[in-house]
Amino acid sequence: MKKLFILLIAPLMMATVTSCESELDRLWENPNTYTPSPDAICSGMFTHIQKTRFWQMDYGEWYWMFGNGGIPVMIQITGGMEPAANSVGEGKYYNEIYEAALLGNYVTIGYPDATRAPGYSSNGNERNRFSWFYTDLNNYSLIRDEVASLEGQDKDDSQIYFELATVLKNVVALQTVDLFNKIPYNNAFQGNDGVFNAPYDDPKQIYESALDEYVRIAKELPGIAAKMSATAKSTFAKQDLFFGGDVDKWVRYINAQILRSAVRASEGGITPSKYLTGDVLNNLPTEDYLFRARQECQQSWGDGSGANGGELFWRGLSDRFWRITVPDNIMERMKVDNSSRVYNPNQDDPRLPVIAMGFVRSDDETNPKPEYYGISGNWNRNIQVLMGEHPDEQRRINIYPQVDSTGVFIDDINGSAGGGPNEYVQGTPWTFYNPMTYMCVEDYHFKIESLAEVELFLAEVALKGLAPVAGDAKTHLQNAINASIDFWYRMNGFATGKLAAQLNPYTDLAKKILQPAKPVNSATYASTVANKLTGDAENDMEIIMQQKYIHLNLIGVYELFAELRRTRHPKIEPISLYWEKTGATLSNAKMMIERVRYPDSERTNNAAEYAKVEADDNWTTPVFWSKKSDSYFLDKALKDD
Repeated sequence: MKKLFILLIAPLMMATVTSCESELDRLWENPNTYTPSPDAICSGMFTHIQKTRFWQMDYGEWYWMFGNGGIPVMIQITGGMEPAANSVGEGKYYNEIYEAALLGNYVTIGYPDATRAPGYSSNGNERNRFSWFYTDLNNYSLIRDEVASLEGQDKDDSQIYFELATVLKNVVALQTVDLFNKIPYNNAFQGNDGVFNAPYDDPKQIYESALDEYVRIAKELPGIAAKMSATAKSTFAKQDLFFGGDVDKWVRYINAQILRSAVRASEGGITPSKYLTGDVLNNLPTEDYLFRARQECQQSWGDGSGANGGELFWRGLSDRFWRITVPDNIMERMKVDNSSRVYNPNQDDPRLPVIAMGFVRSDDETNPKPEYYGISGNWNRNIQVLMGEHPDEQRRINIYPQVDSTGVFIDDINGSAGGGPNEYVQGTPWTFYNPMTYMCVEDYHFKIESLAEVELFLAEVALKGLAPVAGDAKTHLQNAINASIDFWYRMNGFATGKLAAQLNPYTDLAKKILQPAKPVNSATYASTVANKLTGDAENDMEIIMQQKYIHLNLIGVYELFAELRRTRHPKIEPISLYWEKTGATLSNAKMMIERVRYPDSERTNNAAEYAKVEADDNWTTPVFWSKKSDSYFLDKALKDD
């Protein structure tokens, strides 16, 4: 162990790592008098990897993602329109909410360069995910080099951190492939060896390499853990934010990544059955894997400053609250009887009240009847509804039950467009995502892996015969819906402590709308949806992917963006609107985005290697696993009137 290495790495550790072990934190405060054990070095760097934006979800990234050009809008997970309280023009301005879905029409609607979109023109968050893979996961290379220098028990105590850092690095690597296709991989993270300009590797080969490593690590991990000393095992249990040192859960998590990656690459030349063996399929997660947000990233209530130096993605939601109305793309698939907007617990999706916030016309607290209205891809229709001019829908004014008699609204959330949720909800005739589930949560838990996702992939495996799997597609779809219902009611229930005390002054109606009881018929609903499967691959994939959209919604937009391009399901809405900037009109416009462009920095920082992939650096070259040519758009909006 070189003291010089300790002194070099210590400032990085103090700046970036908040250990679960307070004593270890205290010791690191003076690196001149503390020489940590190798496993203490590796454990701290490993904890930092678990805290990166790829799992912890950073406020700044998500604040901008919920803007005009972000993926949530582009794939119609969110919609938004500021209330037209002052003028018609104010409402029309937010036609721009669907800019990202119209890249192919930019010349038509007045942009001089169709290759550049407002949200993507320089280095938007989606494009920056390319660079963040290498910067945020840099501790992987430091752990690798440290473990390589060790021998004997020191190596046995630290090996597990390298193996699990490899797993997490590969998870993000494949996410990066899913966005950009070719990326530097084989020679990446070699800066210590002087390799700063790595070539872009074949994406199929990257998937195969990651899958091979997943399989090896899942098989070897129990034996690696068994070699650790008692002290090292105790440190691992404290430093492992995800599973508290539970090796069995790590193996199940890795197997879930094998399942996800093998299915995703199934049309890209990789044979799923090679990887989906009995060892994998018989040892998958049997519960949701969540981990609690780190304390220093918990925002103080009523304080938009993000005290203690960190902020979570849910502040991005609250700051952009007026942008998170629920699109018809999701709403129309959760309501069974669309002739009535009133929630019917006997037939509608049981998740609707916790994912979406009920719209209430009446202040009858003894018998509230929440209604649910999605926002349309037909923007002309939205304008008419907003202004009370649509022939079939009168103007709706929500009483906004989250406001008490003094006019104070929950958590003092402030929107970024000059008002708060009370103005937006009262003046906007669409349903917003339920703030109690997504943002009014002091003890936020992030998703590592959800049981519903595992079951949905298993449903696809069974449907397509990708590998021998127990149970048919209907069984796994039904399991997925039941697991998703439990997941979202659990997420809605995390609003406790200070927030529960805040709710005391609020009306019974507010509590019923914000934190409803789970309907007793949830299993019946899951069975009803599963019985819609017919055995026809395209019909059934539409149903399976509808459920994936409903389940992941705001918290899984990158995953959904990949799945939308891979499967071409569920079908989203084309855009019809009048573009007031130029006077242009679009009618059922469609533009399929196949990948995200590299950040502009690649053109200068890695010029020689970038030149080899420049021809593919556009919005329309498919990722290697996307072999379908059909559109992922409907022919017209769900409410095309």
